[in-house]
Amino acid sequence: MNNRNILLALVLLIVLASNVIALGITPARTTLDFSPGLEKTVSFSVLNSEQKNANLVVYVQGELNGSISLKETSINMLSSEESKQMSYDIKLPEELSPGLHTAEVVVLQLPEKSNNNAYVGAALGVATQIHVFVPYPGKYAEADLNIVNAEKNGEATFVIPVVSRGDLDLVNVRANIDIYTKLNEKVATFNTNEISVNSGERKEIVAKWKADVPIGSYRAVATLIYDGESLTLEKEFSVGSASLELQQISVNDFSLGEIAKIEMLVENKWTEPMQGVYTETEVFNSKGQVMADFKSPTYNIQPLNKVVLVSYWDTAGVKQGQYDANLYLRYGEKSTNNKMQLKVSQNTLEFVGLGYVISENRSSGKGGSWNMMLVIGIAVLILINLVWFLMLRKLMKKKK
Repeated sequence: MNNRNILLALVLLIVLASNVIALGITPARTTLDFSPGLEKTVSFSVLNSEQKNANLVVYVQGELNGSISLKETSINMLSSEESKQMSYDIKLPEELSPGLHTAEVVVLQLPEKSNNNAYVGAALGVATQIHVFVPYPGKYAEADLNIVNAEKNGEATFVIPVVSRGDLDLVNVRANIDIYTKLNEKVATFNTNEISVNSGERKEIVAKWKADVPIGSYRAVATLIYDGESLTLEKEFSVGSASLELQQISVNDFSLGEIAKIEMLVENKWTEPMQGVYTETEVFNSKGQVMADFKSPTYNIQPLNKVVLVSYWDTAGVKQGQYDANLYLRYGEKSTNNKMQLKVSQNTLEFVGLGYVISENRSSGKGGSWNMMLVIGIAVLILINLVWFLMLRKLMKKKK
């Protein structure tokens, strides 16, 4: 495709996009309790949020489409209309099987016509749902299991919403909850309080559990017990959150003006591998502008393990002094930001964060040589003193 065709395609896309309105519909769902032969008129509104002219068609789809009749099957919305009120009639059959039965009323915007009367572009549609619940004979419960605030050594909250779908009330409803590790080892079991739920009613069972277990992934199995019947619910959840911890920063043989090798010791505190972990460091000048931005390669860190992440900073043109810095630990879609100060001198690079030094600074080769010479000098002096002491002692013995 040449440049001219590409340009024409882009222009066409822009024109088509400008001709598609943002439709909305309200309510999104209408819920009805089943009654044999029920007749009802239900109203809904189509929203023209961008206030543009539009041609709309309306149709019904789904299991109950034969029970729904539309007042209008096509409408025109003017740019001056923010919304259009519509309605449909529903007439339920004499019998439906127990459970949920659904249908949808769909409102579809027709694309614009081209010069040859062909429709150009994509159609945009929105729908309002119809839900009809038919009670089950006797006692019947629907339930779900939700777990929130599962932090290590904190309280995890277990919420079980229960809906009575039978035509009889639920008198005694409670749950027993077992907690398993990924290796299917049971680590906890506890019971909830007891409630009653009337037919067609919704209530919640709430239970607390102290999560005094190691961080990691777990599975909760809740057995809902109601009036001699039971229902099993399962949900996987995590205690704590996947996290990395920066434990140490080392700079070996630093010399200002050269490329600094920066080693960052990072621990995976999670019980699963962390993929694609890397560090990014931003260094700011006195005006708050980013003067350096360098990253490490990506690493995979095994569960509860430590890895040294290496990055390089070219310090050519950098002057001695203190610099603000952001050090990011990035993994997946998450990141943590450690605000630092970099203290730069001729032979040392020090990382200081939140009032404490987390860097292990090691002198450059020149400084290391001076330290070695000092140690050797002290050893020589000790040796000389020891020799003199032995010689004097020998002389004293001869005189005696």
